[in-house]
Amino acid sequence: MKRNFLAMGTMVLGLVMALPAGAAEADRRQVNQQERIIQGAKSGELTGREAVRLERQHRDIQRDIRQARHDDGHLDTRERARIHREQNQLSRRIYRQKHDAQAR
Repeated sequence: MKRNFLAMGTMVLGLVMALPAGAAEADRRQVNQQERIIQGAKSGELTGREAVRLERQHRDIQRDIRQARHDDGHLDTRERARIHREQNQLSRRIYRQKHDAQAR
């Protein structure tokens, strides 16, 4: 399991390096949240099940961003607001799961 998270961490670092300087806020937030999930799993703040669930939710948002951009190449105001709401919800879930004081 630790190898998977190490591989994911390397992948995230690669994504950060690949993003242009003017990358969209949604992309930067996705990378940040991915790093928070990986860090929580490595430190033991997240159980394996929590990490997998959060990863799935993260991938769902990533898919939504990709589909929204597929239409016309960018996010319009409504799509951006929906993605932002989803990212806020995921951010709160990550925080709550990392601070729920479960025995690991």
